[in-house]
Amino acid sequence: MTEKDAATLAKLIAGCREQMESDLCELVEELGPELVQVVTARTYPAREPERRMAAATLKLALSAHWGKVAPALKAALAGRSFKAARPGIGSQEPAKLQLLSKAAESIQIASNQILDRLTTACREETNPLERRITYLVLRSAMTPGDASFKLASLWACIEAACGEVTDDTAARITLLQLVGEHLAPELPQLYRVVNETLIDAEILPRLKRSYREMALVDPHEVAAESARMASALDRLVKARTKDGEAATNGSGSGSLELFDSMKTLQAAPAPANPDTHTNIVRMARDSGAARGVRLQEAVSLDIVAELFDQIFNDPNVANGMKGLVARLQSTVLKAAMLNQRFFADRSHPARRFLDSISTVAIRWGKVVNIDDPFFVKLLELVNKVQATYDGDMAVFDAANAELDAFLAEREKIEEQQDRELADAVHAREEEIRLTRVAQMRAQRAANHCIELLLGPMVPTQIEEFLRSYWRDVVQGRISQAGEDGAPTKEALGTAVSLIWAVRPKHDPGERKRHAAALPGLLKKLNAGFDEIGAAPTERKTFMDTLVDLQIAALRAEKQERPADKAKPAPAPEEKPRARSAGPTLQVSHATKSGVRVQDISLPGAGELDAESTPDRADLRRVRQLVRGDWIDFITAGQSRRERLTWINTSRTLFLFSNSASECAISITPEALAVRLRNKTASIVTPDRPMFERAIHGAIHSLDKRA
Repeated sequence: MTEKDAATLAKLIAGCREQMESDLCELVEELGPELVQVVTARTYPAREPERRMAAATLKLALSAHWGKVAPALKAALAGRSFKAARPGIGSQEPAKLQLLSKAAESIQIASNQILDRLTTACREETNPLERRITYLVLRSAMTPGDASFKLASLWACIEAACGEVTDDTAARITLLQLVGEHLAPELPQLYRVVNETLIDAEILPRLKRSYREMALVDPHEVAAESARMASALDRLVKARTKDGEAATNGSGSGSLELFDSMKTLQAAPAPANPDTHTNIVRMARDSGAARGVRLQEAVSLDIVAELFDQIFNDPNVANGMKGLVARLQSTVLKAAMLNQRFFADRSHPARRFLDSISTVAIRWGKVVNIDDPFFVKLLELVNKVQATYDGDMAVFDAANAELDAFLAEREKIEEQQDRELADAVHAREEEIRLTRVAQMRAQRAANHCIELLLGPMVPTQIEEFLRSYWRDVVQGRISQAGEDGAPTKEALGTAVSLIWAVRPKHDPGERKRHAAALPGLLKKLNAGFDEIGAAPTERKTFMDTLVDLQIAALRAEKQERPADKAKPAPAPEEKPRARSAGPTLQVSHATKSGVRVQDISLPGAGELDAESTPDRADLRRVRQLVRGDWIDFITAGQSRRERLTWINTSRTLFLFSNSASECAISITPEALAVRLRNKTASIVTPDRPMFERAIHGAIHSLDKRA
């Protein structure tokens, strides 16, 4: 840990406090219109006239007085004395104790309940922060009892500020409840930023979270979910018995026959369409082999069949991952039939292995790179488990240990790579800043050149490709060789050839010329992809699209009738294109530490149009990003997932990378905020592992039908 003096640490804490309070005030200020919508949309039954009246009163008060809340909150935060305890009855001196009125007591009870919920929501961030604060107090960087980051202190200020809206007790309680609901998912993000800032300053960095973790889960919630799951399983079993007696479908001898049937089905040839996945568990359940299984085994069979239906129909699971987990169908069924604890217990070795697949899969998003070392390792372990599992949990224990060791080793490798890349970007920060003016000129020239090539008959996919990927190629060549240089002219010639390649071919001579020119065109396109470091999946997707467009172009003559040839149709009238080139983002490419880096920024504020101006809420979301977060960057309809691996000390430059991609991305916060606003980037929200989602969905579906 790097040693820092108390003054340096105190300045660091002051910056964290200022950022947190600023973001909190922004959040609260933006809540007003949303709260009005929620109050308007909510309905209350006639038997609850008090709540209906409170909602009506609150709606009027919000419209009239919400503008006072943010200034009041700012003043309350500035006036805090930073005492450790929340102001209230328990913290008052005996001489100042007062009896609360019934109204005040009702508000305090409701407020305490909301604070409890917020405390639970923020626990995973506030617990490690408390340990860091203790360290800072010991280093004299913070005073004992400083409540700068105490959730109770923040909530007390929010509660006081909400008092500006209404004096009506019921309406005020409703307001506090609504504010609490909206802040529950937001406050943890504020604490994440504080923790990450302290991690960067090496304040107990050993507490840093691993990028492998999915959404953090409270252990009490896990226990409660397990209990609910066990209860649902009991209901499913009882629903199939008469008078609550433990009955069976058969003697149980059918299990072996069922597993033999599963092996036969699993060994069948894969479907011709790789995007189609066969639920062999459902096929086995519907076969005669399932008739002799015990009642509990029959319930497990139904759940697993429904579970794989849920996974195969889940649009958030990539087809590559569906194909991987499809190999585990017989293994999952056997684990579930041997022990129903599999469904309710996340610590079950088989569940831990299956959930680990989800934690790794977050790095790919919707498109899986089957050549990625992570996928290769998962495939190896899945095949090993599928081939050796015979009911002994040691197989899964060994797979879990091997996967953990692999992930730990890969994390070390990636951390070293990321550090070298970050050092290279950091060393060139000033150079990047100075060259962005020249980059903007080159980009404008490239945009102009591409625009001259586009006409009304250019397919949308080709236009998007030329405006994005190929524009970057042309821009890079203009920067290196000038607008009139041979490399630039070659890139523009390639664009012309590409447009011609997808136009309808009406005679054999055109088709022959197309066939002769195609190898050279593909070679030049691939060279351009190499120059900008496009990911293999992006390259393949475009090439597949190009093949489809060329086939359509070559079939043009066959689609015409003889009568059509005698009287050619008039050419369509040229019309100006309505499509926009998108926000004015500066993009350039360079090689740093052997890695292609795409640098993205915004031009000067005076050159921004409305579409290119970052939104305040999006900027705040960007400020709340921490290392390890994932972003989907979308270019010409193709998504590329990158992980935030470095932020400079002034938080003016973010670096994203992914071992599955050949190109990293350095981007300014303002440029990323614009991409969030224009839906060309999205923050990946950690979700529950796919098997956990599927298990819950399967049991809920069967429980509903029982």
